Amino acid sequence: MKEVFSAHHVLADLLMELQMAMQNAQVWDCATPSDAARQSQEPFCIDTMSFEQWLRFVMIERFKTMLALGQDLPVRCHISPMAEDAFKGLSSDKIHSIVRCLDRIDQHLSSR
Repeated sequence: MKEVFSAHHVLADLLMELQMAMQNAQVWDCATPSDAARQSQEPFCIDTMSFEQWLRFVMIERFKTMLALGQDLPVRCHISPMAEDAFKGLSSDKIHSIVRCLDRIDQHLSSR
Protein backbone atom coordinates (compact mmCIF):
# COMPACT_ATOMS: atom_id res chain seq x y z
CA MET A 1 0.00 0.00 0.00
CA LYS A 2 2.83 2.38 0.80
CA GLU A 3 4.29 1.95 -2.72
CA VAL A 4 0.93 2.82 -4.30
CA PHE A 5 0.65 5.89 -2.08
CA SER A 6 4.14 6.99 -3.07
CA ALA A 7 3.56 6.36 -6.80
CA HIS A 8 0.38 8.43 -6.64
CA HIS A 9 2.16 11.32 -4.90
CA VAL A 10 4.98 11.29 -7.43
CA LEU A 11 2.50 11.40 -10.31
CA ALA A 12 0.60 14.26 -8.68
CA ASP A 13 3.84 16.24 -8.46
CA LEU A 14 4.72 15.43 -12.07
CA LEU A 15 1.29 16.57 -13.27
CA MET A 16 1.77 19.87 -11.46
CA GLU A 17 5.16 20.30 -13.16
CA LEU A 18 3.54 19.57 -16.53
CA GLN A 19 0.84 22.16 -15.89
CA MET A 20 3.45 24.77 -15.02
CA ALA A 21 5.48 23.92 -18.15
CA MET A 22 2.35 24.24 -20.29
CA GLN A 23 1.49 27.56 -18.66
CA ASN A 24 5.02 28.83 -19.25
CA ALA A 25 4.80 27.77 -22.91
CA GLN A 26 1.41 29.51 -23.14
CA VAL A 27 -0.45 26.38 -24.25
CA TRP A 28 -2.42 25.84 -21.02
CA ASP A 29 -5.16 28.37 -21.81
CA CYS A 30 -6.77 26.47 -24.67
CA ALA A 31 -10.45 26.11 -25.52
CA THR A 32 -12.44 23.51 -23.62
CA PRO A 33 -13.28 20.69 -26.05
CA SER A 34 -16.91 19.82 -26.67
CA ASP A 35 -18.48 16.66 -25.31
CA ALA A 36 -18.50 15.29 -28.87
CA ALA A 37 -14.76 15.96 -29.21
CA ARG A 38 -14.13 14.01 -26.01
CA GLN A 39 -15.84 10.95 -27.53
CA SER A 40 -13.11 10.45 -30.13
CA GLN A 41 -11.79 6.93 -30.50
CA GLU A 42 -8.51 8.08 -32.05
CA PRO A 43 -5.27 8.14 -30.03
CA PHE A 44 -4.82 11.53 -28.34
CA CYS A 45 -8.23 12.53 -29.80
CA ILE A 46 -6.14 13.69 -32.74
CA ASP A 47 -9.21 14.03 -34.96
CA THR A 48 -11.20 16.27 -32.61
CA MET A 49 -8.83 18.38 -30.51
CA SER A 50 -5.39 19.87 -30.34
CA PHE A 51 -2.68 18.06 -28.40
CA GLU A 52 -2.66 20.71 -25.68
CA GLN A 53 -6.42 20.26 -25.29
CA TRP A 54 -5.92 16.51 -24.99
CA LEU A 55 -3.17 16.94 -22.40
CA ARG A 56 -5.13 19.37 -20.27
CA PHE A 57 -8.69 18.12 -20.55
CA VAL A 58 -8.22 14.38 -21.13
CA MET A 59 -4.89 13.03 -19.89
CA ILE A 60 -4.35 15.29 -16.87
CA GLU A 61 -8.01 15.07 -15.84
CA ARG A 62 -8.04 11.26 -16.11
CA PHE A 63 -4.89 11.02 -14.02
CA LYS A 64 -6.33 13.42 -11.42
CA THR A 65 -9.46 11.28 -11.18
CA MET A 66 -7.38 8.11 -10.80
CA LEU A 67 -5.32 9.78 -8.07
CA ALA A 68 -8.39 11.09 -6.22
CA LEU A 69 -10.02 7.65 -6.27
CA GLY A 70 -6.82 5.78 -5.44
CA GLN A 71 -7.13 3.73 -8.63
CA ASP A 72 -4.31 1.69 -10.13
CA LEU A 73 -2.16 3.75 -12.46
CA PRO A 74 -1.24 2.63 -15.99
CA VAL A 75 1.91 0.52 -16.18
CA ARG A 76 2.96 1.83 -19.58
CA CYS A 77 3.02 5.34 -20.92
CA HIS A 78 4.70 6.83 -23.98
CA ILE A 79 3.40 10.35 -24.57
CA SER A 80 6.51 12.51 -24.99
CA PRO A 81 7.18 11.64 -28.67
CA MET A 82 3.73 12.96 -29.57
CA ALA A 83 4.50 16.20 -27.74
CA GLU A 84 7.71 16.68 -29.70
CA ASP A 85 5.74 16.53 -32.93
CA ALA A 86 2.68 18.47 -31.76
CA PHE A 87 4.67 21.37 -30.31
CA LYS A 88 7.36 21.69 -32.96
CA GLY A 89 6.14 25.25 -33.68
CA LEU A 90 7.08 26.44 -30.18
CA SER A 91 10.51 27.69 -29.18
CA SER A 92 12.87 24.83 -28.39
CA ASP A 93 13.23 25.68 -24.69
CA LYS A 94 9.45 25.59 -24.20
CA ILE A 95 9.13 22.32 -26.10
CA HIS A 96 12.01 20.87 -24.09
CA SER A 97 10.33 21.75 -20.81
CA ILE A 98 7.02 20.11 -21.75
CA VAL A 99 8.71 17.06 -23.27
CA ARG A 100 10.95 16.68 -20.20
CA CYS A 101 7.86 16.65 -17.96
CA LEU A 102 6.16 14.09 -20.17
CA ASP A 103 9.33 11.97 -20.28
CA ARG A 104 9.35 11.91 -16.49
CA ILE A 105 5.67 10.87 -16.42
CA ASP A 106 6.38 8.17 -19.05
CA GLN A 107 9.34 6.87 -17.04
CA HIS A 108 7.48 6.97 -13.72
CA LEU A 109 4.52 4.98 -15.00
CA SER A 110 6.56 2.56 -17.10
CA SER A 111 9.12 1.74 -14.40
CA ARG A 112 6.73 0.41 -11.79
